[in-house]
Amino acid sequence: MAKDPRADRLRRAIDNAGLGGGASAVASIDLTPKSAHEALTRQMVTDLGGDLDEVKGRVNALIGVVLGAVLLDVVMRIVGAG
Repeated sequence: MAKDPRADRLRRAIDNAGLGGGASAVASIDLTPKSAHEALTRQMVTDLGGDLDEVKGRVNALIGVVLGAVLLDVVMRIVGAG
């Protein structure tokens, strides 16, 4: 089983960060994509996060509309206009 040099580099960076290496050891971790598949997957995850934020915004707006309608109905019943 061949050793992965990226895994060794990551282990060293994590060990250095834990032993007082500070931010300089963490900054030495290379996060650039190593292949087209990794870049594509990273972009898909980023896009999925944006889509999730959009859905959350729409759900929050829908909850606001429903709460507004319920509040309006309660107020109209109290006033006697309903």
